[in-house]
Amino acid sequence: MNHAPPRLRQLHLLTLASLVFLEYLQSVMASFGARYIMGGIEAAPEEFSLAAAVYAGVAVVMIFQHRWLVQRLGYRHFIRLSLLVFALGALLTGLAVDVPGYIAGRAVQAVGGAAFFTAGRVQVNHYRGPERLLAIRRFALGLFGGVGLAPFLAAHAIDAWGWRALFLPMVPVSLAVLALAEWGMPDHEPAQDDRPSEVHVGGTAVLIAGIFGLQFVLERVQYDVFSASALLWGLGVTAALGLGAFVWHDWRRHDALIPYHRFVDGRFAVGLAVYFFCYVVSAFSSYLTPVFLVQGLGFTVTSSGWLLAAASLMGLLTMRVHFHLLVRHPRLKHFLWFALAILCVFGGWMSSLDGEVTQQALFWPLWLSNGVFLAVAQGTAAFGTFRHVDEAVFSQAYQVKNAMREVANATGVSLATVVLQMRSSLHFQHLAESTAHLLPWYGQATTDPLHLLDSAQPAATSLTQLSQLMTQQATVMACLDGYRGLCLVAVLAGLALAAQKKFT
Repeated sequence: MNHAPPRLRQLHLLTLASLVFLEYLQSVMASFGARYIMGGIEAAPEEFSLAAAVYAGVAVVMIFQHRWLVQRLGYRHFIRLSLLVFALGALLTGLAVDVPGYIAGRAVQAVGGAAFFTAGRVQVNHYRGPERLLAIRRFALGLFGGVGLAPFLAAHAIDAWGWRALFLPMVPVSLAVLALAEWGMPDHEPAQDDRPSEVHVGGTAVLIAGIFGLQFVLERVQYDVFSASALLWGLGVTAALGLGAFVWHDWRRHDALIPYHRFVDGRFAVGLAVYFFCYVVSAFSSYLTPVFLVQGLGFTVTSSGWLLAAASLMGLLTMRVHFHLLVRHPRLKHFLWFALAILCVFGGWMSSLDGEVTQQALFWPLWLSNGVFLAVAQGTAAFGTFRHVDEAVFSQAYQVKNAMREVANATGVSLATVVLQMRSSLHFQHLAESTAHLLPWYGQATTDPLHLLDSAQPAATSLTQLSQLMTQQATVMACLDGYRGLCLVAVLAGLALAAQKKFT
């Protein structure tokens, strides 16, 4: 694309940024509006969790097929079909009236949407020299733009039109990106490979079974954390072994779907570990923080969306500064240590807050997490992981990374849910024990030491109010425990970073 006409280059850059923008916009909006979607389709938490597992499972399977499909369809036609399928899935999801309809719509969305992130990054490789740096910045702009605008748009869409507005507008947006792709997307790959991949039916079946089994376990453990059966853990181990068998099988094939032996080395493995850490922390915090803001502190959905969007959009500025420094001083460990220090400060800052904190005061720690840590950590991982990967197999290497992203996101959400369940239950029990001596006062006291009891109120109403207050306080305390956990995780990750020798 270096020698293409300026207008065509701009269309191509806008197309690759729009692809990743579309995926992150829909993903974050769906996560932000999860409670409202559940109410709209009358889904139990387990059913909604199953929908997330199905989406992630389908996405991983499609990500592994990415290069194989491109080699047979061409990039423009492949992206055209992906966008049309994604738009159809958004329409089906937005019109769903029950849980099966919602799950089916999200599965169709995953079939199409799984291509966007990988395609956007692979398209960057059409550029050489300084032009590639510009393309990478446009790609990052799409990513952080989607992450930053999603909470703001989701909050206002829910307030104005309800949960369906999280999906139905994706239909015209997808068609707009399709129009860009028709003009700006080249049909050929950035780097041709003289060893095309072939699908092995048995290996693909093992991949599908392993991915769906692992996703089911990661989503199910949120609700069976106190009574997880041996069958559930056995399924998780079996799924992991199945995925290992798929990798071992493809490693030995000369026409493998993913030619691991051509790009996997110590540096790539460490880079994937850094990516995995970033995605788990991001998913953990993205689940925990809205609960803290809305259910714990009592902020409105709209104001929470504004706050999260403002903090995330600041990542665009951080990204530009970090990119500028990274090109001139490529000391990866130094940037990762800085990111971990920021994460530790964020966790410590958030864990020191109380129920009287204002949104203005919350902006700065949220900016550290959404606007600094993620930009620096993920940017450094991207710079170091693929530096020595042959461009002929870059697509497959990026497919592996994006498949890992789906698993990491599910892991982060599961960990956040487990932490909230366990810690909130413990704190609620302690609060209940501390207020047990007040129970005889209900319905007969003339004064209320908690300012909740009124002699004119029935005892049942007062008990309900006290229970709601204790639930809210337990939620706040559980979230603070989660943020303290991030401090500890940042310290442990720093020790692991010091021990490794591949990322320097």
